[in-house]
Amino acid sequence: MTGFVPRTVFPTHTLPRAYFIGHHAKAIRRMREMVTEIDLVFEVRDARAPLSTRNSIFESIIGEKPRVVVYTKSDISAIDPNIFKSWHSEGDYCLVNTRIPSSVNQLLNIAKKYSTGRESFFGLNTMIMGMPNVGKSSLLNTLRYSGTHRGKAAKTGAMAGVTRSIPSLVKISEEPAILVYDTPGVSLPTTIEPDTMLVLSCIGSTNTGLIDPVIQADFLLYQLNKMNPTGMLYSKYSKPTNEIEEFLTSYCRRMGRLGKGGHPDLSGAAAQWVDRSRKGLESKVVFDDYNNLNACKEWEEKLDAKKKLQHGPLSDQKFRVA
Repeated sequence: MTGFVPRTVFPTHTLPRAYFIGHHAKAIRRMREMVTEIDLVFEVRDARAPLSTRNSIFESIIGEKPRVVVYTKSDISAIDPNIFKSWHSEGDYCLVNTRIPSSVNQLLNIAKKYSTGRESFFGLNTMIMGMPNVGKSSLLNTLRYSGTHRGKAAKTGAMAGVTRSIPSLVKISEEPAILVYDTPGVSLPTTIEPDTMLVLSCIGSTNTGLIDPVIQADFLLYQLNKMNPTGMLYSKYSKPTNEIEEFLTSYCRRMGRLGKGGHPDLSGAAAQWVDRSRKGLESKVVFDDYNNLNACKEWEEKLDAKKKLQHGPLSDQKFRVA
């Protein structure tokens, strides 16, 4: 389509501004109690939305504990790996694809280095924490298989909320002994920006039923057009377009989602397309400002300053369910 110009602004919608439920608050309290027993923290973020899936609550929980930021789903993220390297000049990060056991070897090696020279009967205690559905349980299972060749220790799923309590320690290495706690995904208990809420919904880090699937699909279309204005990232379904109804109508025809009288099922098509994207069955995607080399630092400073202004020090927050 000659002359196609992608939108530069996404339309404003009235959206939920938080996804903070009972077991989130319980998990925060439990993590605070347990952190004194932890030697190393694996903070997990989604590589498709590395800024939106950073939770500032964890800063007050982790404190001065050693931490490695783990970016999961790197295989379906469109961000150049060098961007992550520029954000973490001290090397305190790791990119992983939890579908491939060897992908977590770097993380295992980091943990083994921390255990070197330690005199502990119980071994190195680690904790995995992160937002809902960023791949924490999948990471634990892959670490366990790679380090001990044992089967799954945690349930996994495509939607948020599979893990709701903190189980017992799971061994991910025999020699040296390294043990890990998996934790429930924890969302922000306070107001989330509308665009961030859309990002979290599109990657499944909130209850995806909170936002109309057509709005989610429109946001995904908007992001894909920003990434590649030729429409190539969805060309198997539609010509380049800014109109979500036009795209979904074409999608329905291509995927056979026509209802009675040949009418397209736009809502069902939207839900299916976004779900396929969440699972990595569509084009690689990114939702955050990855072109800005200072984006991570600037975003974190802005968010932390805002939270401190609105709610006081994070360590003093009273976490209430919205």
